[in-house]
Amino acid sequence: MDLGNLFLFKGLSDEQIKEIEKFTIVKNLKKDEIVFYEKENPAYLHLLISGSVRVYKVDNKGNELVIHKFLPVSLIAELANFENMPYPANCAMDEDGIILKIEFEPFKKFMKNGDVCFSIMSSLLKKMKFLDDLIQDNLILDTETKIAKFIYDNDEMFGELKQHSIASLLNIKPETLSRKLKKFKELGIIENTGSKLIVKDKEKIKEFFTW
Repeated sequence: MDLGNLFLFKGLSDEQIKEIEKFTIVKNLKKDEIVFYEKENPAYLHLLISGSVRVYKVDNKGNELVIHKFLPVSLIAELANFENMPYPANCAMDEDGIILKIEFEPFKKFMKNGDVCFSIMSSLLKKMKFLDDLIQDNLILDTETKIAKFIYDNDEMFGELKQHSIASLLNIKPETLSRKLKKFKELGIIENTGSKLIVKDKEKIKEFFTW
């Protein structure tokens, strides 16, 4: 794997890349395999290369409460590393995939590079915006509007995630999501392409949450 092609290492020299490779582990993980546990101390940066993961908490009945889904290529829960705090939730593979585990302590010196620092800051800001939007939407929007806005704002994620994962993320029942998606198909807003759903008319779906 050529680390130099990944966004996190943009701007680093070949020599620096080779040094990072010395403390980087490539992990091939299966669906539902744990990436890290809640309250575990973070020793590595986790960079998702392929597949998808879910970050979740478990309630007192043993049910998973999904907080976030990640698609490649993205950092996972990197704030825990920078704040030197235990992971606030669990993380598991949603499907088979590859994760790079980068030892955080030796990696910190490379953050003096402006491109690396910018990549990490951009990653953090995107996560903050996603979670803020998700919280606001869950509080004020009805189910149909919430689904429409999620599809509009996250069309790539919508095409990659399974329907049960989207339902879990939006805190709605899978059968409710299925009914709404059927309606959007009939309206020509989304369509099936092979095993995936794609957004056919973004402007039309925008009408569901703009007034």
